[in-house]
Amino acid sequence: MKLLKILPALLVMGLSFDSIANNNVWNQKANFGGTARHRCTAFSIGNKGYIGLGHINAVTNILYSDFWEYDPSTNAWTQKADFGGGLRYHSVGFTIGSKAYVGTGRDEFGSYTDDLWEFDPIANSWIPKASIPGAERRGAISFVINNIGYVGTGEVTGAGFSNEFFAYDPVSDSWQQIATFPGAERTSAVAFSIGDKGYIGTGGLGVGMVDFWEYDPAFDLWTQKANVGTLPRQEAVGFSVNGKGYIGTGDAFDSGINYSDMWEYNPSADTWTQTEDFGGIARRYLVAFVIGTKVYAGTGTNGTNFRDFWEFDKLLSIDQEPSAMSIHVYPNPVTDKLILRLENEQLTNLSFQIYDVSGHLIFSTRIINSQTIIERSNLSSGTYFYTISEEQDIIQSGQLIFD
Repeated sequence: MKLLKILPALLVMGLSFDSIANNNVWNQKANFGGTARHRCTAFSIGNKGYIGLGHINAVTNILYSDFWEYDPSTNAWTQKADFGGGLRYHSVGFTIGSKAYVGTGRDEFGSYTDDLWEFDPIANSWIPKASIPGAERRGAISFVINNIGYVGTGEVTGAGFSNEFFAYDPVSDSWQQIATFPGAERTSAVAFSIGDKGYIGTGGLGVGMVDFWEYDPAFDLWTQKANVGTLPRQEAVGFSVNGKGYIGTGDAFDSGINYSDMWEYNPSADTWTQTEDFGGIARRYLVAFVIGTKVYAGTGTNGTNFRDFWEFDKLLSIDQEPSAMSIHVYPNPVTDKLILRLENEQLTNLSFQIYDVSGHLIFSTRIINSQTIIERSNLSSGTYFYTISEEQDIIQSGQLIFD
């Protein structure tokens, strides 16, 4: 759906701006509200994030059903209603609109599951939904494209592994099988979406993998892309923010050497670039969620379970001195029009992006004039985030309020 309209303006004049990279992109926040653990499930809804479930198994296997809400504006955790499916770990979680969906995983009896539950943050309640087709499983992955959730892979009942994938429509509360994932069967992979494509990579069968795949729902087609980083890994974390994908941490084999490295994926160039290491101790089973242009990550294990919690703000690697700013974005708050005004002729190939608070790209356009007017159409009132890029480098960012 077209949300904004670009009005013609003047000729390109450009701007000058020096961006200086720094490594201060991981900042520690308040510890996760629950007990230290791993194999948790995480998601965000609006401007809040959630982490729950998981287990510890150093001596005895202790499972959890609690869920906790994180508010970045107060840097505080609040306990919410326990998961409707009971004690669980290694489950999938994804968000569609104002609701989250959590399912699969291993229960306290050691059984794998195929159930799905919908979480309503306003009612603070869990409602059972249609079960996921195929075998019961744990260690599956999920991503969302255009309000459809996709779930697949994982370890299945009978000690086997799966490469089946299924699509969930929350409106009809129904599942449909899609094209089978063509890579090797696996568990503990990672997945995310960028725009109208889904991505899955790494994972393993006790030994990590490096392959990476793109799913196009328009053609029900999987395409292999560039391998992830330089090391095979499983039990990693993955997320997308500001139009880029990220995969990192994890380990190469069961209880092997744990990693702290992070890799950034550029979908337009199909390339991976090593970026700033995770800010905490190297580990596996780190989980993360996205709010706006920031990522929040925590929990996991390296043999010791963790409850530390970190904010990843890639835009902090841009040194934005106010006196150096030559792109003016106004008015803010926005009522009916947003104006982008440039001041000189240093940078070219500029683009402007708007993201919602969940980090989903909802609008993008090239900046080809010294003044670009973006007319508001049916964009809802609320908080959004913008970035301005030259080629693939973000050079300016900020928050927008639409009245």
